[in-house]
Amino acid sequence: MPEVKQGEVWLYEPPTAVVTQKNVEAIHLASGHEQTGLRPYIIVSRDLLNKGRPNAIGVPMSTKTDKANAYRIALPVSELIADVGCEPFRPSVALCDHVRVIDLNQIRRRIGKLSDNALSSVVNTGLAYVFDFR
Repeated sequence: MPEVKQGEVWLYEPPTAVVTQKNVEAIHLASGHEQTGLRPYIIVSRDLLNKGRPNAIGVPMSTKTDKANAYRIALPVSELIADVGCEPFRPSVALCDHVRVIDLNQIRRRIGKLSDNALSSVVNTGLAYVFDFR
């Protein structure tokens, strides 16, 4: 299980089948407008909470930049830092209204990270708006 840090961008694939854990079966399927399939997720949970845990809090990214608004934060390529050997990022949007707990066993690989400025925008503007933090 990888160790994740706040502000990193990981490829994550939400479960889409029956999952059995501790003799309990649950179906993890997306419905409605939930984001599905392999996609980049920004880790937004604090490093203290991420350390040694099997899950983290993530916000999916989309390249449909027309989705940007007060809680869907525009991320220009100048604020996205691709890891060596990974494709450069395209202009994106952090979909803060689709925040979810992600299972680190479903993470595929790290592809980069956000600048400090972009991370601050996602957490202090997008998530603050969604959760009405004042």
